[in-house]
Amino acid sequence: MIRPELLATLTRWREVLAALAVAVLALWWALGSYGLMAGLGWAGVALGAGLALGAVQRMRFAPQGEAPGIVEIDEGEIRYLGPRGGGIVALDQIEALSLSADAGFWLIEVDNGQILAIPRAAQGSEGLFDAFSSLPGLEIAHLLRVLAQGQAPRVRPVWRRPVHALLT
Repeated sequence: MIRPELLATLTRWREVLAALAVAVLALWWALGSYGLMAGLGWAGVALGAGLALGAVQRMRFAPQGEAPGIVEIDEGEIRYLGPRGGGIVALDQIEALSLSADAGFWLIEVDNGQILAIPRAAQGSEGLFDAFSSLPGLEIAHLLRVLAQGQAPRVRPVWRRPVHALLT
């Protein structure tokens, strides 16, 4: 029987551990082979390392705890269904992304001025990582730095859609 704390830790790190297992297996293959097979093994090591890096970023993005509501990402839309509201936002309509002062909500500003507040710990919110990474010009490293700061005295902007000036 596994203690609940250990199970929670292993669950949180499962994607990182799987990526490292791929890298270790590929390293074993690379060191035990010659020629083309060794090259494939080294490519597998690089793949496993890249997967591990992405998994660590996802893990840093994922919140602890639970919050009300469900987040769905489908066909270029973010849907938040909450007990006291919600909304649907197309990714190409997002003008700005911010983190609330208590670091508990994503604030998504749409091109018509409305703001959709999504709890970071809502069910399915881990899918927001992929949705946000598709926003043009968003730096994942900046997003993770803002998350690491925790609570702040004010709302923290994470991203704003770049404005392209017309050449006249």
